[in-house]
Formats: sequence, C-alpha cells, structure tokens
Amino acid sequence: MEENLFRYSAMLNLNGKRCAVIGGGKVALRKTRTLVAASANVTVIAPAADENLTALAADGKIKLVLRGYESGDVNDCFLVVAATDSAALNRQIAAESPCLVNVVTEPELGNVSVPAQSTSGRLSFTAFGGGLPAYTALLARDIARTYGDDFAEFADFLHEARTRLQQLDLTPKERTAFWRKQLTEEAIGLLHEGRLNTLKERINNAIDSFRTEP
Repeated sequence: MEENLFRYSAMLNLNGKRCAVIGGGKVALRKTRTLVAASANVTVIAPAADENLTALAADGKIKLVLRGYESGDVNDCFLVVAATDSAALNRQIAAESPCLVNVVTEPELGNVSVPAQSTSGRLSFTAFGGGLPAYTALLARDIARTYGDDFAEFADFLHEARTRLQQLDLTPKERTAFWRKQLTEEAIGLLHEGRLNTLKERINNAIDSFRTEP
C-alpha cells in the first residue's frame, strides 16, 4: 500500500499572500479560483492561458504573465502551485520553490496537498483520500449535507455568544469550563434533530445566568 505522506492538516490564511500558479490550463484555472477566493495575491505564469484566466486578469483579480516559467519566479512566494502539463517542469518548479508548493502531476513531490472542500457559512468541510480527488470531493459534499444549514447557523450564533461571554467578568478557565459544559454530544444531537432554537435558548440562558448572579 502506498504511504500517505500528507498527515498534518492545516487551514491557511492566504489574505494578501503572494501565490504563484504555473500553468494556464483548466487545472491551473481551478487552482487559481480557489486562491482568489482565499484573497491571495495571485500571479499566473504560462505561455498561453485559458480565456477565463485572461478574464480574471482583465478584472484585476490576478496578475497574468504570458511566458514560460523561469528560475526565480517563485523566490518570494508564500505558496506555489505547479500546474503545467509537463511533469518534468513541475518537478523543476517543486525543487526550486523555497515555500509551500503543491504539485498537480505528482503531489508527493510537494509539501502541500489541497483536500476537497465544501463550505456552509463559517464552516468548511474537507476530505483527503491520498490522491483520489473524485472520491474525496464526494466525501466533502456528503459531510456538508450531513452537517447542514442548522450547523452553519449555530456556528454564527456561537461566534456572537463567545463575544458576549468575553464581556463578562470571567476567567479564561471559567469560560473554558462553560463551553465544555454547553458543547457536548447532546448539543450535536439536538442539531441533528432540528432543535437549533432549543440549543440557542439553552446557551443564551446560561450566559444570562452570569449576569443575574449577585
């Protein structure tokens, strides 16, 4: 069985980070769109580009450089995606990238592999199957359906509730104990049963109880 080298999961903040996509085809377009959605500062380098990449450049969402890859193109990048149709060139890009690098043709040559992802509000659901993109995309969509709109709305509610709790005169230890008491398997069960309002009311009452204590 082939070993899965990608064992450390992480969510990256790419806001304003310089990222480069080397390649101009459909795969490069897909990779570019996810980076743009993450508010990265994206440069695409390729001798020719998909018309949708050209449109993104025309809209000012990416920088498009219409030429082949040159050594040094990735020196000051935070993340590089090697997405050309040449395995040899992708290997060269991976070897020269002093940063996070995702290699489309041979993921094991890079140090980042991007999982399939589905989002619902504040929630992001990812799945990684070690090189089986169709299967992992299916899993990510199924997870998002399982944890649907109520879970996303509850995440928004928790963000607001956390802010309210931080305004109270509680120690960090007390706040931690509060959330451990409220966020239990029972709470997840209520969400699966469609009893979001019951759960929100319970947490609101628990927060309000601190305000009424003498």
